[in-house]
Amino acid sequence: MVTKREIRILFHYEYKRMANALRTTENINNIFGKNLGNENLENENRGRPSLVIDNKELKSAIESDSRQTVRELSEVFGVSKSSISNHLEKIGKTKKLYQWVPHELTEDQKNRCFEVASSLILKNKNDPFLERIVTCDGKWILYDNRKRTGQWLDKKEAQNSSQSPKLPRKRSWLLFGRLMRDFFTTSL
Repeated sequence: MVTKREIRILFHYEYKRMANALRTTENINNIFGKNLGNENLENENRGRPSLVIDNKELKSAIESDSRQTVRELSEVFGVSKSSISNHLEKIGKTKKLYQWVPHELTEDQKNRCFEVASSLILKNKNDPFLERIVTCDGKWILYDNRKRTGQWLDKKEAQNSSQSPKLPRKRSWLLFGRLMRDFFTTSL
């Protein structure tokens, strides 16, 4: 059986020889016979490509570790991130982020905070240093750069809450003009 590509090569050859359509047909029929090629006028079945991802496998992968990202899942299954997202939606999974619950200060941390505040108040009574501080529109800058992870859960399932990390936010004092020593340590 002659393929479509080979027939196109024959047409191209005859075109280069400056043969018209009748002469091209006669030459091809003389060499290969009259029934060359597929004369069927029906369309070939094409359809949609078969699904590469089995939803059951994806669901079991998510249930084994619900913290996986779409990128990680796409690498495991060898498909695009959008395909993974579509299949996760089909099996009823949505990404829900954790809710941070602030941690409680320990007794030592509370005592340390009280000691520092008391010593600053006493120091200010003896030597009023707070009046000499020029801040010129100073502001607290809070750095809160924690990474929030999420889980793939069913749409009606509630997200888990986790306690915030033991380290508090980092603080620094921003001043315009004079420099000032920061009395608040980051260990509070």
